[in-house]
Amino acid sequence: MLAGPVNDLLGTSIPAELASQIKKEVSEFEGVHGVFDLILHNYGPDVKIGTLHISVNDTMSAHDIHGLTRRISTTMYERHGIIMTVGVYAIATGDNKRTELQNKVLQTLAANKEIVQVHGFYYSENMLSVDVVPDDTIHDDTALIRRLTAQVEPLAPGLQITVVVDHNYCE
Repeated sequence: MLAGPVNDLLGTSIPAELASQIKKEVSEFEGVHGVFDLILHNYGPDVKIGTLHISVNDTMSAHDIHGLTRRISTTMYERHGIIMTVGVYAIATGDNKRTELQNKVLQTLAANKEIVQVHGFYYSENMLSVDVVPDDTIHDDTALIRRLTAQVEPLAPGLQITVVVDHNYCE
């Protein structure tokens, strides 16, 4: 008897089919090259709140990104009644050190059999950050971070390396 009202207060998960549909719909927007980190909460029949990240080329202007995230948010509300916040990851493009380093790091981390997805690469003068999604066999995020950081350090000597472990909350 209490489960229904308590779940409405605390939030319940969204069906995996809806999560897949949302990722598909968002990935179809022009300029979107990936959809990541989807988190959805259902707070009763009329309140759904979500967040996700999209990857776009680093050559997009802030104005274009703003318009894209607005279109995505509006579409998610109109189609699914979800108040959606959209974050952005930039994909390095062009023939430069950032693009070369991005490719090396992503390939190195993706070569680990327990890594399902690598995204969110960011590089600046003194730091490098990247997100990974492990499979269900990983139970020690700290050990995974240590191991993956050790793999990335030789590719980016002298940089502060941050490996962020994301978990799949919707599928």
